Amino acid sequence: MKIAHFSDIHITANSSAIPWRAMLSKRIVGWLNLQLLGRKGDFREAASITSALVEDLRELQADHILFTGDLSGLALDSEFEEAHRLLEPLLSSDRITGLPGNHDFYVPAAARAGTYDRLFGVWEKSDLAEPPPIVRLLGDDVALIALRDSRPNAFHDSSGLVGADQLGRLEKVLEDPALEGRRKLLALHYGPRRSSGEPDGRLHGLRDAEALLSIAHEGGIELVLHGHLHNRFVLPAGDGTPITIANPGSATHSRYERAYHIIETGAEGIELSARRYDPDAGAFAPWENAPGSGALPPPA
Repeated sequence: MKIAHFSDIHITANSSAIPWRAMLSKRIVGWLNLQLLGRKGDFREAASITSALVEDLRELQADHILFTGDLSGLALDSEFEEAHRLLEPLLSSDRITGLPGNHDFYVPAAARAGTYDRLFGVWEKSDLAEPPPIVRLLGDDVALIALRDSRPNAFHDSSGLVGADQLGRLEKVLEDPALEGRRKLLALHYGPRRSSGEPDGRLHGLRDAEALLSIAHEGGIELVLHGHLHNRFVLPAGDGTPITIANPGSATHSRYERAYHIIETGAEGIELSARRYDPDAGAFAPWENAPGSGALPPPA
């Protein structure tokens, strides 16, 4: 089974085209980040790189594709519509699972408007009970379980939360006989650990990371896949985490690797490789000897 995993493309509206009424919210914080802290230039090529990514994914012909959040920069309808246009070749496929990120629910008004769900809800199909969590039974040997952990936050807060209800549902899903004999992979937007092996900060990370890791470990999850953090890394089991954690980073952020992961499962275990954007070629290419690539260790 071959799964392609990408994240955090951050299609961001031209700041001069943002309606002033939309700025009367937390979006002003995002706008200041774009204008004063240089992030505007970081995603200047996000649309063209996303187009190259879609073409690469089509040529790769993975068995399944996973997206772990942050289609947008400020959760504006125009950003979602542009992301929909760019990703349209993937939208009709039954072979993709996608989750929203914190930037997709940047303000309560965006969550209420439901634009993300209207345009991308098709990515949340589940093969078992009504989500959340989403459960995809891939082939004869893999179960991909995906959680929603993003929500609108206060001005100073970028944290995520799985929540007690969804954690309880996850425990039950992991005991479902339909998952017996399958390798279990868990996906969400927020990672339970940073690349150092330490938990992320309370105002930026996953609030219930410890509870999630405990349930996942006891339930036989072999790999956690996430986004949110734009630096790519693979944190092996035993290095501050009982389960290997893999984050492809942002596929479009110019300060980082602009990569995505390929996860291949088989009788012998799980292997990970990466592809990254080559600006000279304007295309993605294999990343030979990417840090953390190769056979992944089993849970500790």
